[in-house]
Amino acid sequence: GISAQNANNSNFFGQNAGQYASDAYNSNFLGYQAGNGATSASNSNFLGNSAGQSATYAYNSNFLGAYAGQYASDAFSSNFLGYQAGYNAVNAYYSNFLGHNAGNGATNAYYSNFLGLQAGQNATYAFNSNFLGQQAGYNATNAYNSNFLGYYAGYQATDAYNSNFFGYQAGQYATYASYSNFLGFGSGISAQNANNSNFFGQNAGGYATSAYYSNFLGFQVGYQA
Repeated sequence: GISAQNANNSNFFGQNAGQYASDAYNSNFLGYQAGNGATSASNSNFLGNSAGQSATYAYNSNFLGAYAGQYASDAFSSNFLGYQAGYNAVNAYYSNFLGHNAGNGATNAYYSNFLGLQAGQNATYAFNSNFLGQQAGYNATNAYNSNFLGYYAGYQATDAYNSNFFGYQAGQYATYASYSNFLGFGSGISAQNANNSNFFGQNAGGYATSAYYSNFLGFQVGYQA
């Protein structure tokens, strides 16, 4: 807690824990460099190696795990749980980052949930969305107002806003996949120009080209169409 400011009613345990933190009252800093340099760090918990280090506006939040929420910006009223969960996330307020690298590097990551190994990692414009499952929404672009549920769901999908991808590999690598619903194992996988469409069923709409304004319902219906 050396050089911490306004640090009343707080606890500092560990080398450089809470060092240079500002407005660090009613908080707990446990671990090497936990909360070091965090700003507006009141009513928060920083537990783990470099957890919440240099996070900005880090009030009313929890940083639990090595590097969890490190360098996250506007990180208030959020939870960062797991190794590098929410690491360097931008505009990370009112969100939950749960899992190894969940939401790591995500931009405009407010009002969202990143749950699972690398869920939503490096996703862009990831606000008002839910990324649930291992690598769900990983590296997805323009992924706002969307739900990606399942292992690899929405993985590297582009322009995937206002959409729902439910199931293993649903919407994986899909392009221009806005305003669409892909439900089922492999539904919409690698579909191109897949906006304003509904693909329901295993592999429905998979690898389809120019798949906009389409409805494919059933096992492999629209596959490679």
